[in-house]
Amino acid sequence: MKVPNRIKKVVKRTVKSPNTKPKVYNKELSSQLIGTRFSFGKPNQSVFTNDFTLGEDFKITGYQDDNEYSWNVYQTTLEISDIKGNVTSKFDLSSGNLDFIKGQSTKWDDVKFELIKQSRMVYKFDKAVKDNNEKIKIKATESEYLTEIKNEFRIQNIVFPQSSDEKGQKRELFYRGDEVVSFGNFNIVDGYSDFNTYINSLSLSKWTKYTTANEFFLKLSVKGQFELEVIQNYLTYNDKNIQEKGIESVFEELHQSDVDDVFARNVMNFQSGNSRITNSITRYNFNFDKVTELILPVTTNIKNAMVGFTVIGNAEIHDAGWYTSVSKTNPVDIVINTTTFQKEKYILKNLSNIKEKIIDFENKATGLNQLGEGHLFINVVDNGRTLDAEHINNEFIRVYGNPNVGGAGGFSRGMIETLNLQKNGEYHPTHVIFMDDDIEVLPESFKRVFALLSLIKEEYKDYFIEGGMLDTDSGVKQHEDTGFISKNKDIAYLAVKDGYNLIELKDVLRNNLEYPVDNEYGAWWYCTVPMKYIHENSMSLPIFYRGDDIEFSTRNNAKFITLNGIAVWHMPFYAKKSKSLENYLVPRNSFIDQAVNDFWKDAKILEKYLELYKKEIRMFNYNAADQVLDALDDYLKGPKYIASLKGIEPVLKERKKDEKFSTDIPEEIRLNLHTVNDSWALYPGDYELFVETDNGHGLPDVVLNQADDELENVAIIDQNLADHPAKQFMKKRLVIFDTYNKAYTILERNQEKYENLEKRYSELLDKYQAEGEKIAEEYKNHAKIFHSKDFWENYLRESTEYFDEK
Repeated sequence: MKVPNRIKKVVKRTVKSPNTKPKVYNKELSSQLIGTRFSFGKPNQSVFTNDFTLGEDFKITGYQDDNEYSWNVYQTTLEISDIKGNVTSKFDLSSGNLDFIKGQSTKWDDVKFELIKQSRMVYKFDKAVKDNNEKIKIKATESEYLTEIKNEFRIQNIVFPQSSDEKGQKRELFYRGDEVVSFGNFNIVDGYSDFNTYINSLSLSKWTKYTTANEFFLKLSVKGQFELEVIQNYLTYNDKNIQEKGIESVFEELHQSDVDDVFARNVMNFQSGNSRITNSITRYNFNFDKVTELILPVTTNIKNAMVGFTVIGNAEIHDAGWYTSVSKTNPVDIVINTTTFQKEKYILKNLSNIKEKIIDFENKATGLNQLGEGHLFINVVDNGRTLDAEHINNEFIRVYGNPNVGGAGGFSRGMIETLNLQKNGEYHPTHVIFMDDDIEVLPESFKRVFALLSLIKEEYKDYFIEGGMLDTDSGVKQHEDTGFISKNKDIAYLAVKDGYNLIELKDVLRNNLEYPVDNEYGAWWYCTVPMKYIHENSMSLPIFYRGDDIEFSTRNNAKFITLNGIAVWHMPFYAKKSKSLENYLVPRNSFIDQAVNDFWKDAKILEKYLELYKKEIRMFNYNAADQVLDALDDYLKGPKYIASLKGIEPVLKERKKDEKFSTDIPEEIRLNLHTVNDSWALYPGDYELFVETDNGHGLPDVVLNQADDELENVAIIDQNLADHPAKQFMKKRLVIFDTYNKAYTILERNQEKYENLEKRYSELLDKYQAEGEKIAEEYKNHAKIFHSKDFWENYLRESTEYFDEK
């Protein structure tokens, strides 16, 4: 940062006092503090002011009295002086954290102070640029912006929405403010547009941590008369411990402590939200009567900042992006492995976007846009064998017909074909992106992955890059970026972060933080994996899907990088609930994963899924309870039996047991739908009876609720909750309502079905107790076979013959 001339005059001065060493003026720290506005007060007490500003000429502005009149920095101490020049308090800067500074009064021994950073005025080109609404006119001259970046490398494009969907509910992921009008080759801002957004802001912390980039520039090709603000946004935390130590240190301490990991995850999400946005703004005015290349340097002295910009006025933007300067780049060649089953609408649209925005993209300047210059190949594994391969195949896309063996089989086939490309000398990838078919993806996500990998530091070259999943329902809410498997006895698969609303700037900043967890995994809706992990013994387990990606991540002890703007849109999971998946595939695959990899030390995995069985029994969903027992039964048959199952065959069998929902809702139920979210608790004694008798099974009919003989009296339970003991207690039947699809089903008590299931339940438990350890060892020993290329080639060949016969 350039220091104002009037400050330069005092840079060399020293202050001497008798019998002490000279107090050496600290130019660097002074320049970082000039223009910073703090809240000023005593620890754990109300602040004196939120406008305590360390102004230029070393005067305190905003708040000033006889005791707090001027300031200066000597070595690593900030001194505040009174109107007569006497030091009244000192603040310690040695920690390097200028967001939270501890101080001590020199007049009263027991009085402590603290300064908490609010925002900062930035000095640019010897002119003060303020962070409030005051408009400071700066005449644009050649000296006030750059016209060239040495060894430039574009790391992020500024992206404008293209489709009607992107211009609708998703628009604020790209920009906020007045409508930007697109004319194909350029976009016109007429009014106010804010690009401090999920897709268009730049994470200074992640680019500097993970890559060799250490200086950044905003570069635009633009004409018009407009004001431009470059804004660094960051979070200031309310928790005093975080203010003092920094959020990374506090979160790592929490992670290393003995607290439950689900509790730690919740604390991290709470504390990141227990914050406020602070920013530093540099403001410019420009007036160009022709398209001009404008380059603005970005300061990088604020940790965890995300930088964006706003445009006010009339600007014709022909090109825009974030750049860095690099001396060398890493070789990067990517294979996208996507597997599809009768999702032509999605897969063909994604392929078309890749061709238009990457392969045929005209702007191939140095940087991320070079991905289209032979650095990308796409393997499409067609599990439904419904795509017209001859029409789709070209020099960068190849379609492979496959039996319907789910994601595990589809992605394993993709790995095999990637290895074949390499073996045959057709393509030599450095990385593979695993990607779902039923998604929408911005081509920019592929480009940013390419830019990250091109500059990745050596110590992070083996990290996975995971894309976030935004749900298609809201278009703006994130379901997950990475997930983790909890270590506690309840064994949960959880998103690391809460469901952040990514049109909110605060949630964008929270999403930029990194929350340390164990057993972290990246789902294969969009996951970039180094070729180091793709080899002849790296294939998935033959578990169809649900858990293949989790097993792959944890087996390889994966470490992850995430970045705002690398994401896909996917249908929310609550929109496609299926008991055949949740009650059969997930438990069965969890048993197999645990046996093979021993994810959870001392975890009570059997108890977890037996409780799921009991939950279904107590709500009279006997088929769903039977599915849980099927999962345990099939697991106990051992790895050779699992290997003998043909793709989707067991899932189709289980689907026949799924509840049958109807959208033709009877009037008696429709009138009571407002009660679906009603909630209350059972008395402790009643709850004990509910558990011990599995909700009255085996008790005399006289104890059961007689009112629900009439349909209008039947309790209604939200399918997403699917468990409400108070509503279920001693009922004869229940209405389960799917709030997303507006459909219902009725479940009725049946003592005979209950007794048959309990008999099977007891038999399977006996088998598990007698043979469980031996069977788990068989899975562990068989894992090398399952993961091998030879196994999968035989499995796919046999499955193809089986399905052709069918």
